[in-house]
Order: sequence, then C-alpha cells, then structure tokens
Amino acid sequence: MKIAITFDDGPSVHTTCILNTLQQNEGVVSFFVMGSKIEEHKGKIYRASQMGCEIICHTWEHVDFTKLSKRVIKKHLVNTISAIAKITGDVTHIFRPPYGNFDEKVEKVARKLGLSMVNWSVDPKDWECKDEDMVYSIIMNEVKEGDIILCHDIYDSTAKAMSRVIPDLIAQGYELVTVSELLREKYGELEPGRMYWD
Repeated sequence: MKIAITFDDGPSVHTTCILNTLQQNEGVVSFFVMGSKIEEHKGKIYRASQMGCEIICHTWEHVDFTKLSKRVIKKHLVNTISAIAKITGDVTHIFRPPYGNFDEKVEKVARKLGLSMVNWSVDPKDWECKDEDMVYSIIMNEVKEGDIILCHDIYDSTAKAMSRVIPDLIAQGYELVTVSELLREKYGELEPGRMYWD
C-alpha cells in the first residue's frame, strides 16, 4: 500500500526533525521547497536528497500563480528548479503551485516548460490547527492507499506529529514513497501541464 507524504513551504529548522524520523524508519517523502529558502537550508536539502527523498519546486516565493503574468510564473519556476538542481544534481519535472491554485495560464506555462503539477488528496490543515494530536488523528483516520498527504515542514507541531505518523503508517503496512513514484506507477509518464492529486 503506497502513499506519499509531501511537505510544502520549507525547508526550515523543523525539517531536520522530520529527516531524523525518516532515517530512523527508513522512509522517504517529497519536499516542495521554496526557492527563497534554498541557500539558507541547502544542507538539509542535500541530506534529504541523499536519503532518497524528492526535492521539488514550490516556486520562489509563496505567491498565487493565478495572479501573476506568464513571464513571472516562468521565472519563479525556472529559478527554483535551477537552485534545487545545483544541490541535488536532479532536475525536477513537477511542481506544486502555491495554495494549489492554477488556471489555464498556469497550465500553459507548465506545459511549455515540460512540467506537471501535483496537489493532494489528504489535508490535515496543519497550517491552521498547529496541533500535533489533531494532525496525527486526521492523517491516520483519512489515509488510504494511493493518497498524497499535504503537510508543511515549517511547524514544530507538524514535525512532532510526524514522529508518530511515520512509524505508525509503516506499522499499518503503508510504504512511504516519493510522489513521483506514486504517480508514475498509477499514470505512467506524467503529462506536462496536467494537475495530479492522487
């Protein structure tokens, strides 16, 4: 039973705690990182990549793409993907738009750049509740095979919840894989400009 846990808006000081939990449990996740934070936290990005985690573009800054021009959207994507590649050596072909928002304009830019988009199917709203027990409870109650779980590695409460979520999901028979692996197993080659969420 494969699932993908994804983390948005990092890296941050709390990313290390999540990486430690993953290392202890031999799991991998996908980090949708902010380009503006890459330089400050490049050691964490390199460590995550070496552990087999996926480092993916969440754009340079957290701005609603539907309110930007095509030129600015392209700049956000290209600069972030380039900054990730300098550390990991890998060029990502997927991204997650901030807030999960996209429209025809965003689809066209993504298609032209050869990028697919990924959202989620389980959202514990950790950004809203900032409550370790609630995040744990929502994920454990809602998760099913093939799900993409949305979290944020910028909150201490989320990092603490993961120290329970990750081992307990594995104990229940779930295999934590990168979101790319999960989607390619289900859909084959991903289509540029298309949004995927489970």
